[in-house]
Amino acid sequence: MSDHEEHHPLRPNLTATEQQLQSALEEVCEETVIEEAPTDELIRIEETLAVASDAAKRAISLRRRIDSDIT
Repeated sequence: MSDHEEHHPLRPNLTATEQQLQSALEEVCEETVIEEAPTDELIRIEETLAVASDAAKRAISLRRRIDSDIT
């Protein structure tokens, strides 16, 4: 990461978004045996994956904005 990227005004937003994505993925990637998981657990997994998907989309957008500002 260049000095310009590190000090970009969107960097704190990107860092928070990446942390949210990492947290959601870690939560879902626990050792869950799908065949044994109750329906409410599958619903929780689905909701967590939706959060992860939204965070990934935001991270992509922020990275692209940072990259376009730097180049």
